[in-house]
Amino acid sequence: MRPWIAALPLALTLALTACGGSDGDDKDDVASAGGGKGGASGSAAPTLSRDEMGVKFATCLREHGLDVKDPEPGKGLMLTFDRKVDRTVVDKAMQECRQYDPMADGGKGADPKGEEHQREYAVCMRKNGVEAFPDPKPGQKGMIITRDADADPDFKSAQAACRPILQGGGGK
Repeated sequence: MRPWIAALPLALTLALTACGGSDGDDKDDVASAGGGKGGASGSAAPTLSRDEMGVKFATCLREHGLDVKDPEPGKGLMLTFDRKVDRTVVDKAMQECRQYDPMADGGKGADPKGEEHQREYAVCMRKNGVEAFPDPKPGQKGMIITRDADADPDFKSAQAACRPILQGGGGK
């Protein structure tokens, strides 16, 4: 089994969720950065940094049945799911923890600057050989990474080349 893994910097504050269900293949069909549903009422304490929100988000997700690690400060939140994770468990956990979702600013919605970085990242990934990497959809909270893009042999090198875009520093 090879779970789909992605590390995205908290500078863009992305959290990943992956589609559940099973077709006998342990690899995900799609992973999406963002995940939870927006529109939360209330929010995490406004004095929390993005890193602190990421830790609270990971803690909350664990409390709701997901096996996730705390993010390393400034290095991003890594969530790993394979096909054995029930999508309803992921959705429920994301809904329950949305007030700590660093990307959603406590449920207020996606950051427009972050959306622009995601578009630039998608272009960069394609320029670096991952032709199947999709553009983010307008208004979508996060990115969708398809199985075809993830399976591309150039994925890891393109990801390394394009990572500065997600960190706010421009790409290659």
